[in-house]
Amino acid sequence: MNYKELYQPAHTIIGKGCIQEIPKHIDTIAGKKALVVTDEGLYKIGTVKKVTDVLDRAGKPYALYTGVKPNPTVSLVNEAKAVYDREGCDYLIGIGGGSPLDVSKAVSILAKNGGKIEDYNGLDKSKKSGVPLIAINTTAGTGSEVTRAYVVTDEVRKVKMLMVDAHCLSYLALNDPALMVDMPAHLTAATGMDALTHAIEGYTTKAAWEMTDMFHLKAIEIISRSLRLSLI
Repeated sequence: MNYKELYQPAHTIIGKGCIQEIPKHIDTIAGKKALVVTDEGLYKIGTVKKVTDVLDRAGKPYALYTGVKPNPTVSLVNEAKAVYDREGCDYLIGIGGGSPLDVSKAVSILAKNGGKIEDYNGLDKSKKSGVPLIAINTTAGTGSEVTRAYVVTDEVRKVKMLMVDAHCLSYLALNDPALMVDMPAHLTAATGMDALTHAIEGYTTKAAWEMTDMFHLKAIEIISRSLRLSLI
C-alpha cells in the first residue's frame, strides 16, 4: 500500500511569549506536579527561570532536575526517573535542546510502561502512551519536541540506542523565540546550521513527498534569510 503517515504532538504553539499558554494546558491534562527536566547551563543563564516564573505565577507545583548532559546515558535517565518518583510527579516539562527533551521522553515512557529504558531500544517497543510531556525547545536545531524519536547512550554496552515510538510524542510542543535570545552567537550559528541540514536532508530523502517538501523548502528559505540576521 502506498500511503503516508504523520506523527506529531497533540498541540504545537510557535511564537514569542507562547510559554504563557502553559498553565491552561496543564489544566487540560489535570497535571498535579511536573518534573522540569533541563541542563545546568540553561538553569544558570536564566532560561529555565522564564518558564518556572510562569508556573509560579499560576500556582503550578513542580520539581526541578538540572542534571542532563549531552548524549544522555541510561544512568542519567534512571536518575531523572528517580526524582520523578520521589517527588510524586505526574507529568513532565522538558526545557532545552535535544538532550533534555530526549531524557523527558525516556522518563515519560518509563513512568507509564515500567521496566528499563534498554527495553525500549528499537521501533514501537512500548505498549502505552507515556505520561503527558510539555516539550519546550530552546535551540533551532533539535526538532526533538515534535518527533517520535529519542536517543539514549548505554554506557555499559557503549552503544547509542535509538527509540522510535509514537507513545513518546509530546502533548504540547512550544517554540518561543524569547527563550533563544540568551544563547551565545556560536550556539545560534551551530544550531541554525543543524536546522538547515535537517531541512536539506528532509527534502532530498527518498521518503520525501509533497507535504514534507512544502515544509522543508520553506524552512530552507527562512533559515537562509534569518540566520545571517541573528548573527549580526
